[in-house]
Amino acid sequence: MPRAVQGRITTRQLPLAEKSCPGIGALYRELDDKPATFLQLLWIYEARRMGTLRSAKSAQPRRRR
Repeated sequence: MPRAVQGRITTRQLPLAEKSCPGIGALYRELDDKPATFLQLLWIYEARRMGTLRSAKSAQPRRRR
């Protein structure tokens, strides 16, 4: 059973997190103000991912029925 990534962020944990959240390691490296916990990093990752999904959806014209 794989170990869950939790608590404080360490460089050892980021490759494990990449398996579930592709790009989270790169996101962590680009942040100037580093989050203290993995949960905070995950919130930032999800917020950016959802913002990207919303902006991509809003860029597509709506179909008429």
